[in-house]
Order: sequence, then structure tokens, then C-alpha cells
Amino acid sequence: MKRKLVVGAILALATTAYAQLTPLDLGQLLGGRNGGGGGFFNNNRSCIVGGSPNSRGDESSVPREKVNRAQFVYARLKYHMQPYWRQAGEAPWHHDYPDGDTMFPDNFGRLTGVLTNPEQYQIVDIDSKELFKYPFVYMSEPGYLDLWPEDVKNLREYFDRGGFLLMDDFRGNERNMRQYDNMAEQMAKVFPDRQIEQVPANHPIFTAFYDIDPKDMRAPYENGDSGPVEFLAISDAKGRIQVMIDFNNDISEYWQALDVGTCSLHESGRAVELGINYAIYAMTH
Repeated sequence: MKRKLVVGAILALATTAYAQLTPLDLGQLLGGRNGGGGGFFNNNRSCIVGGSPNSRGDESSVPREKVNRAQFVYARLKYHMQPYWRQAGEAPWHHDYPDGDTMFPDNFGRLTGVLTNPEQYQIVDIDSKELFKYPFVYMSEPGYLDLWPEDVKNLREYFDRGGFLLMDDFRGNERNMRQYDNMAEQMAKVFPDRQIEQVPANHPIFTAFYDIDPKDMRAPYENGDSGPVEFLAISDAKGRIQVMIDFNNDISEYWQALDVGTCSLHESGRAVELGINYAIYAMTH
């Protein structure tokens, strides 16, 4: 009998004022940290924050000493990349690191009462047994994902133990679906018997903590190779979402922008609400 996934989070959820926050209330709270609530730059639906152009994704996945594994830890997957990645600029799996990774647990803890803090983040190798310590993991740019046999085996065991993966920050439209097609091809290695499906607006994941209308979400950038935001998922036989797929979206970009003031506070707040719902759903279903 397989060991159950270690759940390293203590859910001490606030059930009063926090649950009643409106987007404006949330925006005011988020705007108070380090001056991030100033005006925003939004040019033709683009509020991208500069990344780490010289990072080739060689950051260590060695467990960080500051992480308290008795609390919620935000885990980012480090994966093998497709050969067509040009080996120039920031590695796809690394996008928005570490600002998005510090901002999410910071706001997650303040807005819900879950025990966590800005230091509660960790890079995790996709083929490592360390993966089983995290019930919620994040993946950036799955359009560049290349799953090797050991990755597939490890991921499938992770999901069978109850793990949850959020895929974010990739795009496509009728003219170019390469990123989506690659994501679908790679995940078919893990789940050859399952389909990627649209997540209906009344799905419990959108009310896990905040009541969210998924149609009220815009990507931080809209350009010639992107389309409308879509919420997709791969679920188990009982209908529990195990892989949440934010297509034509990038909620971590909004998280990263919170201290910079480059994006709309309303939309940044909505991105935080979505992330909180995903994490709460992952740890309660």
C-alpha cells in the first residue's frame, strides 16, 4: 500500500472577515506592501514585469533552510525543457521566480490564516522524491515541458497519492497552438486514459475560498500569439481536479507585479484570489 502524500500545511482558515473581502478590499490590502499599490502601466494589455534574462535555470533545488515544512510551502517544478527552447534568456520553468514565489505565500497567509510566510517557497526537481512533500505544486510555461520516463513515473505516483499541479503562463490561438499541443502531448504520457476538459464556471474550485466568476479574468498580456483566457483541467475518476491548466493566462505575473505597481490592482487581486482557491481546493479535496 503506497504511503499517502505528506501534507505539509496546517489549515487554520479564517471564516469571518477575510472570506467577505471584495475585490476592492483585497486590492487595498495588496497595495499596502512595499508601495506596490501605485499606478499601473498597461499598454495594449501588457503589464509584464522584467524577469531574470541571464538566468539559465540553474538555481538549486536543494531544500532551503528557511522553509518550515509544518506550514504551507509554495513549490515550483524544475523540469527538462524541449530542445526547441533556444537556450537563450530566462529558462521557461523559472519565469516570475522568486518574486511570484514569495508574494503568493505572503498573501495566502495574510488573507486566509493559513500558516505560511514569504520564505515558504521551494524549487523541486520533477523527477525527485522530494516532490511528495508538497500537496500543491506550480509549473511555469508547460509549452516547453519535456517529460522523460522517470519524470512520468514520478508525476503519476505524485498524482496517485493526491497531489495537485497548477500549470500557468502559456498561450496559443488558432494560428499557433504549439505550446498547448506540447503540454497536451506531455501530459498524455502521464494520463494516457484521461482528457483535458473545460472547467465549468460552477465548479467548486471557483468557490473554494473566494466566489470567483472565471469570466472576470484577463491575462496580463494579450498579443498576436495568444487568445482568450481558458480554465482547463485533468481530473481523476471521481471528478477531482488534479491538474489545473491556466491557458492564455499568467497569474504568477500578477503576483510578481504586486510590489511593482505595473498591473491593475483589480486584476492582480483576482489572480491572488484564484491562486488561493487553487491551493485551498488542492488541500481539501
